[in-house]
Amino acid sequence: MICSSCGTKNNYYHRYCYYCGNKLPYQPESTEFEDADKTEMAWDGMDDILFSSEQESELDYTEQIPLRRYRKSKTSSRNLKRLVTVCVSIILLAILGVGVYITLDQLSKYSKKTHVSSPKITASSFVETAVIDGKPVHRIIINTSNGERVEILGETYEVTDGKVEVVYDDAFLYSSFSEINQDEQVKVTLDATIYKEGLSPVKERVEFVLDAPLSPLTMVHPSTDEVFIEGETCRIVFKVEPGSQVFINDDNYSDLVDSEGLFEKEFPVPDDPENVFEIRVATRNYVENIRKLVLKRQQLEIPLDIDQTGPIEVSGQWAKITGTTDPQATLEVDLETRAEPEVDPETGNFTIYVKASYPGYTPCTITARLEGKEDSVTQVIIERPVTEAEYTSRAWAVDYNQLRNNPDLHNGRTFVFKGTVEDIQSMGDKNRFTLDISDDPQSPQLVSVEYWGNVSIQTGARLRVFGNRWGNYEEIPRFLAKFIYDN
Repeated sequence: MICSSCGTKNNYYHRYCYYCGNKLPYQPESTEFEDADKTEMAWDGMDDILFSSEQESELDYTEQIPLRRYRKSKTSSRNLKRLVTVCVSIILLAILGVGVYITLDQLSKYSKKTHVSSPKITASSFVETAVIDGKPVHRIIINTSNGERVEILGETYEVTDGKVEVVYDDAFLYSSFSEINQDEQVKVTLDATIYKEGLSPVKERVEFVLDAPLSPLTMVHPSTDEVFIEGETCRIVFKVEPGSQVFINDDNYSDLVDSEGLFEKEFPVPDDPENVFEIRVATRNYVENIRKLVLKRQQLEIPLDIDQTGPIEVSGQWAKITGTTDPQATLEVDLETRAEPEVDPETGNFTIYVKASYPGYTPCTITARLEGKEDSVTQVIIERPVTEAEYTSRAWAVDYNQLRNNPDLHNGRTFVFKGTVEDIQSMGDKNRFTLDISDDPQSPQLVSVEYWGNVSIQTGARLRVFGNRWGNYEEIPRFLAKFIYDN
């Protein structure tokens, strides 16, 4: 039954509301509970007695009296329900958020794994300039971690150690990407395709700007643009591209270029302090290359000119040397002389007789001195004729360390040795070069060789030399070669 006071639903056997304690109207449920109804009727009378203000009968504690129940606040109950609902909602939202985060994270990882499982060819490129065999080139470098082959300009190259290097002459690139126009630049674009079995090919584009290449010109001698000349002539040697046109001081010498592009010619050098030789080379697919050589002669404060050109050949032991110097100068000679050198006090002319004791070559150093001026020094070579058989039969083997440490030891003696040309200092009427006579490349033994004669000397050539030992030149043994043979 429903309580009329608070609206709470009670069971049929309740006589008082179990929530608020209000008395409920009697409604019998069935005849089965007649005894209970009678009891209820008895309680109804008791209730009149207990709560009647007119009766003051003593309370019988042996009878069961219903207690007035505590009335709970329905508003507080509703607030509590709301709080519980809010807390549960927050917990559910938190759980939902964590679930969404975990789901998205797993999807991201799965996406990455899917990407890794589908590899692609990776590649990068690099360009650098270089000079190979005197020619300007561009080196194309393709780097790839998983590529196997690279195709560029129709050629295929195998990848080695993760890269491919391709070298192109600037002339080839210039002619391929532009018509020849002097002093212009050309943009070069090369497409490289990288292949790997089972993967899609990848293209790598290489772009760079190419300057118009100069005609190839590699100087052999002189090796520098300025050089001092001792003799009357100088041999000019250089390499060009076969078929090139060569001009020196506007004279055409193109016919002297051989099939390998080597040019070699001996030119007289005037006595001027500086002599300029302009070399101009024109090659197809290149622009003209112009280079200037300055050949200098040492200027002496005291004039000292020798009339003879060396070597001065003599028939006996005594050699006659004539020349001109300052009339007030005095002369000194490092060889034995027949008489003291005398200088004409008016003209400065002089005549000296010196002794050449050894067959082959003997150097003679002449020094002119004058107070207040720097000494002038010159060297002439005296040659005593000798047969090849006689000269070579007297040759000694070289004890390198002994000769190097004792510059005056065995001067004038004939020695024989063989070695490789390391460096060329001068070519012309006198050739001077450095030879390595050691058999061990890790321990070179360098000697200086001077030779008067028509010979073509190139770096790296193997030679066998017979010559007279005369002191040291720049702290290495010096030899004046009489005979030279290819080895």
